[in-house]
Amino acid sequence: MIKLKSIAAAALVALGAVGAHASDSTWGAHPTTPVLVGAWNPAGSFLDTYSFSLASSASVTSSVLSFGNTLGGTYSVWSYGTDGMFGTADDTQLGAWGLSPLPGPAANHTLALGSGSYYYAVGGRALAGGSSYALSSNVAAVPEPETYALLGAGLGVIGFVASRRRRDS
Repeated sequence: MIKLKSIAAAALVALGAVGAHASDSTWGAHPTTPVLVGAWNPAGSFLDTYSFSLASSASVTSSVLSFGNTLGGTYSVWSYGTDGMFGTADDTQLGAWGLSPLPGPAANHTLALGSGSYYYAVGGRALAGGSSYALSSNVAAVPEPETYALLGAGLGVIGFVASRRRRDS
């Protein structure tokens, strides 16, 4: 009887060691300053999500650097679907990449996104001893067409003034 209890306790510990781990975080409006988040995962599968929203079109650059023993680690960017709900069947994957392992630099990935709600999904399998990662996300405003029109008009005026000065001298 005592041996059976020991075996049952060992089985529970073993099952707990290979369990799945998940974490959901919401940033709200993505800040204009770079965001750096990370997580440590014990041995087993993990899937962490980071939700954010954009008030206007923006260029979003991100990377994930993996520390430790991660098998099949990936991260992806998703848009909320037409229902506006997180994690439902109508969400659309906009890009997916592997985690960049140490030693070495993290690979940057850039997407042009419109206003709306999005989320990062970081997943994989942490091997014995666990693993961790660092997610970096940066937003830069996408210039509006009016900005380019104003630039073109300014260059045209500079060219006109330069040609007039050449003619007058």
